[in-house]
Amino acid sequence: RGDLRGDDEKGRRRRRRGSPAMASPSEAREVSDNEAIRIFQQMKREAQLMIAKISELEYELGEHELVQTNIGKLDPSRAAFRLVGTVLIRQTVGEVLPKVAENRENITKTITQLRAALADKNTKIAEWKAKYDIKTQQEHELEQRSRAAQEAAAKTTTDAPSMGVLA
Repeated sequence: RGDLRGDDEKGRRRRRRGSPAMASPSEAREVSDNEAIRIFQQMKREAQLMIAKISELEYELGEHELVQTNIGKLDPSRAAFRLVGTVLIRQTVGEVLPKVAENRENITKTITQLRAALADKNTKIAEWKAKYDIKTQQEHELEQRSRAAQEAAAKTTTDAPSMGVLA
């Protein structure tokens, strides 16, 4: 009893908690407003995590470029120390330089893959947002200000005294 909560403003059926077997397949796929917002927020968090990881990897890429530039000028037989995990390993510049270059290439590939995944995630977020008519607080405030400005402009136009020619 009370499995369906009625129509929302757009005429979509919203489900309450209950057995999906009690509803038709199309109704079982519908999501409540709260669930749609929760999923939207989760998707936004995932996108933020991707952005943070990209930033972290870009920093590491810069570090690798700096190391590669500086040790590239040194004698290949000179001693160099490389940190692997928590262990400091003594090698020669000639041994370290190719590993730094390889790591740099791997970081670049990972950044490219993460950017593609982020673009895909942002597309999905936009589709989800459009499907469930979700507006952020900033969008809602902007919409209200725009509406108020339009109403004020319309009011000044209609309230202006008529100017005419007296004969």
